[in-house]
Amino acid sequence: MSKNIEYIKVDDLDFDFKNPRLPIQAKSENEIIEWMLQDASILELMLAIGQSGFFVGEAILVVPQGRKYIVIEGNRRLTAVKLLNYPELATLHKRKVKEILKETQERPKEIPCLVFEKREEILKYLGYRHVTGVKSWGVLAKAKYLSQLREYYKNKSLHEQSRELAKEIGSKSNYVKRLLIGYEIYEIIEDNGFYKIPRLDKTTFHFNYIADFLNRGNINRFVGVDLDKENPLEEVNEENLETLTRLFFEKNDQNRSRVLGNGDDLKKLNEVLGNKKATKHFLDGESLDDAFKSLEESESSFRNELYEAKNTLQNAQSYVHKIEYDESLIENLKEIVEICKSLKNSLEDKKKDEWDI
Repeated sequence: MSKNIEYIKVDDLDFDFKNPRLPIQAKSENEIIEWMLQDASILELMLAIGQSGFFVGEAILVVPQGRKYIVIEGNRRLTAVKLLNYPELATLHKRKVKEILKETQERPKEIPCLVFEKREEILKYLGYRHVTGVKSWGVLAKAKYLSQLREYYKNKSLHEQSRELAKEIGSKSNYVKRLLIGYEIYEIIEDNGFYKIPRLDKTTFHFNYIADFLNRGNINRFVGVDLDKENPLEEVNEENLETLTRLFFEKNDQNRSRVLGNGDDLKKLNEVLGNKKATKHFLDGESLDDAFKSLEESESSFRNELYEAKNTLQNAQSYVHKIEYDESLIENLKEIVEICKSLKNSLEDKKKDEWDI
């Protein structure tokens, strides 16, 4: 849709408190500006605009709200311009802000804007630009953005939501689904105050750990996530989710967590959580490497046990015509089927991991 650029007064522009890139639940303009100032690039942006003015090609994207406008895209640029006009808003880097004011002359009172009627119009544009485009956001910001955009498809199934969102941003539906479910998991962790893990909060949490572990079947089963269900978190195990969060983020005396969020550690953890004995040893304090090595040593034992179990069942099959119906035998057979399904899923997950990207 073609839009004309309008020049709008800085005082008539408000920050977007739903901005996906904000790791804080800001309640005021001052809180947003303070957080923005933690990034030194804001000072560089102030200097650039203060020296050369506001380039029309960097027009910000806004939607009307009452007598003012909400800046959906361009909050960093708005911060820089506000600080140029109202340096008293700076709670950090006050000395540097004053130095920039001395070195510059431009104080834009109006900013070039593209005005949209609805937030939805801008969100769809941002999806392509920042989720898959050249100015890509971090994974948490992407997930938060997709969760916002998901509201426009709330009457559709999760599969349909993922597919529609994937088409809008030029991505794959499986990746979109992982981000959507990952953000729901993140919200559970956030609602629990990050389990009071020292120094863990919105700014230090690595969301990519969640996005990555959702690729691993045994970890998903440990946490109680089933991506094939309409509600993948229907049976989420919050106790195990807390355990997993602590494994990733709780530091020991050497400032090291028990599991790193890299592919190697995730692969080892996924293998360990697929074995009850290895899981128990690991959760009881054994290192991830030692728990994983015990699995490598038991591979030949696994094969022998599997072949022996197959032979035992084949022998049992030769007797079944002589056996009367017994409910307890039916229950035993159901347990055997469930064990076989679990073994099959674990082995298939290993094949999937080879193609994870």
